[in-house]
Amino acid sequence: MAPLHSARVLDEAQRRDLAASAKVPVWLPWPLPPDWVVTGVQRVGDDREGTVGSVLALTGPNPFRVGRDDPLAAELLVVAEQPGVGLATRLAGIGDIDPGPALTAAMTASSPHAVVEAGGHTVPLWCLDGPADRATYVGEAASVWIWLVVLPAAAGALALDGLRLVGLRAPGHPLDVPAGALTPLLQ
Repeated sequence: MAPLHSARVLDEAQRRDLAASAKVPVWLPWPLPPDWVVTGVQRVGDDREGTVGSVLALTGPNPFRVGRDDPLAAELLVVAEQPGVGLATRLAGIGDIDPGPALTAAMTASSPHAVVEAGGHTVPLWCLDGPADRATYVGEAASVWIWLVVLPAAAGALALDGLRLVGLRAPGHPLDVPAGALTPLLQ
């Protein structure tokens, strides 16, 4: 089992480290929704195998706030991981290591619930049952799981809005990514 590293604020040093060690993409929705910031990055892996799982956290205004009791902010966790890592299932509140039977059931029951563009490729995603406070979408591209975990659950519609994911691990990435305080979701 690969170790889970402490969450960090995304800065240039973290980007360089991920670019050198990552065996999976580090996905960033781009362009970011208005007033959203990156609120942390976390990885799973060791020096020998490299980073086999990554999560990028983002926080911004809840675009689907309806009532006064609805949260002002929404959070989005974008996870890429090799099969068997289990980072995303922990963040999604699902008990297994991989989506396995839950994804098979969702795929059998319906067509994809969302489609994202990841690195120039169309990736279908299915919504999985999990805790009521979050929406969880999962799909696969190039033998790597792609997960979107959105809190609150109503903000899960963010995944339905033509989300485009770009990879951050490319050296010299030209994006100027706004960073905010570290989210407690990764602690």
